Amino acid sequence: MSEASPVYAARVLAWSAGPDGRVGRVSVRGAQLEVALDLVPEAAPGDTVLVHAGVALALMRDDAETGREE
Repeated sequence: MSEASPVYAARVLAWSAGPDGRVGRVSVRGAQLEVALDLVPEAAPGDTVLVHAGVALALMRDDAETGREE
């Protein structure tokens, strides 16, 4: 049996370009982690990203930011 990796929302604190691509420092429930930001090149400090297995998969936006009305 294998363990599944959780999916979580994380706040981008900072990012840098390294030899392996774009890496970001994110905050999740008070813990700071490094994740790959290559799939979300528009992510900037203060943004929230969806993270799985150390990779940011998508940029999360509030409806107020996108201008959508429910």
